[in-house]
Amino acid sequence: MVQTTTISKKRVFFGSNLAFVLPLILLSGLGIVTLLSTRVLPDGSFGDLDIVWKQVTALVIGWAGFILFSKLDLSYLKYWQVLALIYAATVILLLVTLFFAPVINGVRRWLVIGGFQIQPSEIAKLSVIVMTASIISMREKFNEWILFLITLVATLVIFLLVYLEPGGSMSLLILSLWFVVAFLGLSNPFRNSVLVAIIASISGGFLVAAVTGNWYWYLLVFLGVVIAIFSVYSRGMSKILVAISLSIALLMGVFLSVVWDSVLRDYQKGRIEAFFNPAETESNIGFNVNQSRIAIGSGQIFGKGFGNGTQSKRDFIPEHETDFIFASYAEEFGLVGSLFLLGLYAVVVLLCFITGMNLVEEKMLSLICIGIGLQILLGVFINVGTNLGAIPATGIPLPLMSSGGTVTIMTLFSMGIVQNIYKKYLGKTKNKSEDILDVYEMS
Repeated sequence: MVQTTTISKKRVFFGSNLAFVLPLILLSGLGIVTLLSTRVLPDGSFGDLDIVWKQVTALVIGWAGFILFSKLDLSYLKYWQVLALIYAATVILLLVTLFFAPVINGVRRWLVIGGFQIQPSEIAKLSVIVMTASIISMREKFNEWILFLITLVATLVIFLLVYLEPGGSMSLLILSLWFVVAFLGLSNPFRNSVLVAIIASISGGFLVAAVTGNWYWYLLVFLGVVIAIFSVYSRGMSKILVAISLSIALLMGVFLSVVWDSVLRDYQKGRIEAFFNPAETESNIGFNVNQSRIAIGSGQIFGKGFGNGTQSKRDFIPEHETDFIFASYAEEFGLVGSLFLLGLYAVVVLLCFITGMNLVEEKMLSLICIGIGLQILLGVFINVGTNLGAIPATGIPLPLMSSGGTVTIMTLFSMGIVQNIYKKYLGKTKNKSEDILDVYEMS
């Protein structure tokens, strides 16, 4: 009987979801604190707080949605009618944005409704994850490669609409989320990894060679061909799939080279070139990243303190409330504060992944959890990497930290879905534990 009480207490505490919700609350609070710090004037008073109040409003809506989505019946996502409705609504929003949204900073990415800006591409990320996970999970009834192609075609439509806004970074992020979710949903992981290695090495070799102008990057193409040759003679590998992968890789490589030469806009090329040659672009596109790195470094161990940042206050860091919010935070809270922030994100991402891995028998729910965890992980990786100058500059915000209503709301909506699945998993394990204890006590 003592044994039963001990397990029951653990389950009740674990089932309260404090470990899940607390990191999200802390991240939401740190986002508000950081935005407030950027509003501090030299005399110690606060300047215009409009951007802060908009973020607070977004958080209220987001947390309300979090509660709602944590209680919805997700089994409806298995019906194609529901998926078609989600997909159609996403495409319509993107079409309206592309043709009727106001031009802001030279792009059409936001719909302005009642003074608030809505970014449909943020909604598209969650739609792609849910749609892909639901369709791929049907592979026991239908051929998995047909399902894979269906999700690919559907995602390419969204990819194209987002890219034309223009939103190059966001469109690539959406495509990456689709690929990982679809890839994880397929059978035979080893075979799939080999096929991905062929495609990645060959297409990547063509692209990097085009960007840098150095022919030795074509050695990656040679590596991909060698992998393909060995795969043909390997046991368990389909010669047809290897041939298809090789063909796709070569076509994609040539396509990416053409895109670099003729399709990408100058500002997009500039961001990538600044990554490969930062010293040559210091007075131009590389200036933003260099100022961000200066701000992060000036924070040292414990930071300058709330409201004492200089790089953001004097506008040396552009977009210090959105794209470069991490630099603003690190300048004032230092290495210790930055590690604490990244630790919170790590907890959230790990909970998503662990929940997904513990629900392998529920393929759709498992893939949704992993997809949402990957979405947050990539958002943090890209934004922090941009601030540190480790990857090319992009316009990807830092979830729950960057000022932005749609990204904040959709992040909390997504986490509400994960909590919904999380509680479902806890209910199953709790019931199994109780069954085991009943048998133990009877014996």
